[in-house]
Amino acid sequence: MKSVFTKPAVWIAAGIAVGALSIAAALRTDSGRPALNFSSGPVVTMPARELTKENISLLRELDESFASIADTVNPSVVHIRADGGISRDESSGRFMRAAPEGSGVIYRADGYILTNDHVVSGQKEVTVTLTNGKQYKGKVIGSNDRQADIAVIKVDATNLPAAKFANSSAVRVGQFAIAVGSPFGLEHSVTVGHVSALGRNSVAGDPTMRDQRGYSDLIQTDAPINQGNSGGPLVNIEGEVIGINSTIVANFGGGSTGIGFAIPSNQAALIADILIEKGKLDRAYLGVFPQSLKPYQKEELKLNGGAILEEVPNEGPAYEAGIRKGDVVVRIGDLTVNAEQDLRNAMLKYSAGNKVPIEVVRDGQRKTFQVSLGKSQPLGQPEAQAPQTQRNGQPFQFGTPDEMRKFLERFNTPERGDDFVPPLREGRPRLGVTAENLSDSLRKQFNIPADAKGVVVKVVESGSIAEANGLKVGDVIESIDGTKIGSVDDLRKAMGEKKWGDGLTVKALAFEDGAKVSKTFSIEMK
Repeated sequence: MKSVFTKPAVWIAAGIAVGALSIAAALRTDSGRPALNFSSGPVVTMPARELTKENISLLRELDESFASIADTVNPSVVHIRADGGISRDESSGRFMRAAPEGSGVIYRADGYILTNDHVVSGQKEVTVTLTNGKQYKGKVIGSNDRQADIAVIKVDATNLPAAKFANSSAVRVGQFAIAVGSPFGLEHSVTVGHVSALGRNSVAGDPTMRDQRGYSDLIQTDAPINQGNSGGPLVNIEGEVIGINSTIVANFGGGSTGIGFAIPSNQAALIADILIEKGKLDRAYLGVFPQSLKPYQKEELKLNGGAILEEVPNEGPAYEAGIRKGDVVVRIGDLTVNAEQDLRNAMLKYSAGNKVPIEVVRDGQRKTFQVSLGKSQPLGQPEAQAPQTQRNGQPFQFGTPDEMRKFLERFNTPERGDDFVPPLREGRPRLGVTAENLSDSLRKQFNIPADAKGVVVKVVESGSIAEANGLKVGDVIESIDGTKIGSVDDLRKAMGEKKWGDGLTVKALAFEDGAKVSKTFSIEMK
């Protein structure tokens, strides 16, 4: 795909400069002094200078350039709709489309279309509409992965106008960014803004899966993005895709606040290629909560990059191999880890059961651990009666941690029917918690009295056995099968004796509003 105009950056810069000069001319007198006097005296105005024909010509060039970008990109953008008919919203009385809608971009000319996984979650087939109005039935190849909100749709067509993907590693803050998609079902809408920031992390709830999705290394943009833009492209001034629009910080009406996020094109293409080649996405499980190093951390640690581990669950493969909270992962197998996303991508290369060398930096020293990777759990199963808080394929992103917590508490522990098929379990059973020995600071944080004994739950993994049975952050695990738990080592030993299919009785305490609440869970490890 060629550039839509010659030396676009020069023309855009010229247009902005001319606009600024024109405004300045309009506010100044012929003597060069301000035309408007904002002192306490009378306001004096003078005639403004007229724009020259040359200036107007430059602005027309700029205007034409953006229109040409839209003309170039639009044929590669599609509208995606699942076949679900029309339903009535009982609260408002309005009729709404029951099935999700969203956007997509033609990835390959031989019929492969890239979109967000949350746009097509739970669907086997969708309807794809091109810019010329032609429609196709498309087969969905979903990622079914919490950390990869990318899916591919295959339609029976050839010679489609595929978009050109840019190298998202070269994107810079401040560049122009143009979003194209179908907000609220309004097909092929074009909005213009800038790249506001890079490397953003986010969590968004996806009620259709009754789960949450994690995003890392996102491109932030102020180009208006609304519900239904999901899956559509964010492009540069060359008309090349730099990202896939995925989440927004929404206001209470669900509309744009000028803060939207896109999955970088390099990451989207990586996932799409795997889905096209293998038909599925398998992610190994390491058992860590990574975060990219901040600039000051790189300077202090004398590292060019890496992923620092914010949490390492006690029962995970990384912990068992000797990796600990605060370690900085710099290499996994033959892959260099420069940032959090590199670590996550490494789990796509290596499979569950592989033993992989992982190099970390701890206290200035490099250490290598041999880690036997586990199997990552898939997203939750779609529920027929999932609450309709997702519209047009766009999951909400909540403004505060408390809003997200309440959302997840409501949707992440659904009742399972008899037809629910649990995910394949490999390795030894895991509760799915990170626990710590009781300390004065933890007692103060969770209002735990001095006479309480056990280990305190610090993290409950989404989709885990612990979450499904009601264990929460701040609970104190007292015993397992009648054996007192006085330390994290006791907990690890008790769980180490369990096999899938075994029963398990967990006794815990919660301290809510100053009251002690006893909890007993009879769990079947499945």
